[in-house]
Amino acid sequence: MQEEYDSFAKNNFAFYHHILYMYITYVYILIYLNYVSHSRNVAFVIIGQSEPYHASVASRLKQDIQNQVYEIEKIYPQVYITHEDFNIPGAWTIIPLLKPLSKKFKGSDVRWTMFLEPHTAVKIKKLLEVLEMADQQDAMWIGYPLSDEEPTIIHHFNFYEELEEDGGFVYPNFASGFAMRVQLLNHLTNQLENGERKLDAEFSIDPAYELAQFVCGDDDNPGPLLTPDLSFCVVSGDSCATYPKQFDICGSAIAEESIFFAVKTWSGFHSTRAKVVKKTWGRHVTNLRFYSDKDDPSLPAVDTGVPNSKTGHCTKTLTILREVVKEIENKPHIKWIFLADDDTILGVQRLCEVLSCYRSGSDITVLGERYGYGYGKKETAAKGYDYITGGGGTVFSAGAARVLSRCACASISAPDDMTLGACARHRLNITVTHSPLFHQARPQDYAREVLARDRPVSFHRHSSPEPMRVYSTWFHHDDMAIKKRKRDEL
Repeated sequence: MQEEYDSFAKNNFAFYHHILYMYITYVYILIYLNYVSHSRNVAFVIIGQSEPYHASVASRLKQDIQNQVYEIEKIYPQVYITHEDFNIPGAWTIIPLLKPLSKKFKGSDVRWTMFLEPHTAVKIKKLLEVLEMADQQDAMWIGYPLSDEEPTIIHHFNFYEELEEDGGFVYPNFASGFAMRVQLLNHLTNQLENGERKLDAEFSIDPAYELAQFVCGDDDNPGPLLTPDLSFCVVSGDSCATYPKQFDICGSAIAEESIFFAVKTWSGFHSTRAKVVKKTWGRHVTNLRFYSDKDDPSLPAVDTGVPNSKTGHCTKTLTILREVVKEIENKPHIKWIFLADDDTILGVQRLCEVLSCYRSGSDITVLGERYGYGYGKKETAAKGYDYITGGGGTVFSAGAARVLSRCACASISAPDDMTLGACARHRLNITVTHSPLFHQARPQDYAREVLARDRPVSFHRHSSPEPMRVYSTWFHHDDMAIKKRKRDEL
């Protein structure tokens, strides 16, 4: 009997041990599957623009993501393009998207929202692995970390010294894409709705930095810092889940003779700033005119009839636009107008390359670095508008210049770029187009990775390093190609 009992117990122990092993394995599989990121757990949001070139780049990225996912999982992912699927003012600043995205993904399998720019390259298989790891680490949002080496004007000279022990204040490189957990979207949306978290900024300048500020919060209501992840790359590599693709020209660079260069100046700067323009990028252009408060044939500068104002310059700028429109009326070869400040530092060849991708002539195109007004306050967000900040230069197609020259100024010293932006948005229903290649500030005001990803077109302000050096470092070599081409044509 004892032998039979021992045999029974031994066999049943093995049996129950096997059952227990299978159960534990099953539980582990469930836990693992809960963390594994499949495409159904990720929604892709491409920050697009309605301008035809940018819209086509965004559409190609959407198709590429869909193709990659289908090849891996035989299903199509959720991919949205903001100007098509979320036609919300200021969507490019991300914060106005939080509520509609939170509402859209409620009750779904989506755990992560992946934000992308149209020029962001994505490796889906690697990205899913990265998000799986972030799930296991309970990271709330991840991306390539940018930081300021010193306080800068484009970030309102904010510098979070108290965060140095935590690695300093970092913000995502939008061009590399970044991922935000839907749980965080919901949390931020709820706090906005119940007033626990407020929007106080009037201006939107650098959306990546401002989004990180908003998520970070303050001492009374802190939020998670961005979790750095170098799989979001700034240059292509084998270990990259994403990286920014460089801007490619759309055929041959346009002829610089097809651009009219109008420079806004003042008689007090004729011998300083205006002379720098003449010595640098002004040497490489055919149609160059300075507009001032006094005539000066040596530049040449023409008197606009508008007295100088210390700020705003709205009346002066609108007068310049009207004068240029008259000037080119019988010059059909001029398709573009480039309006610059006298301390704008420009790469002419690069401008000609960039404009190969855009519609000129009678088509309506306004191009430059986009800022926003009104999106950062809840009560004005719906009435906010985009504008091209003037320091980095504003490009108008001839048709756009004709239409916008009909805008009006509230006063002689009203902000010219903001007035044009508000008029374009609310009166004329014109959408301005953003290019990250134009820059309102100096090279050192931007994170090095931002400038390394592409070939800048412009900078702004004459200060250390002095403007001749900035031009020589960034643009002189390319502009010499214009001189060589003209010499060869002769």
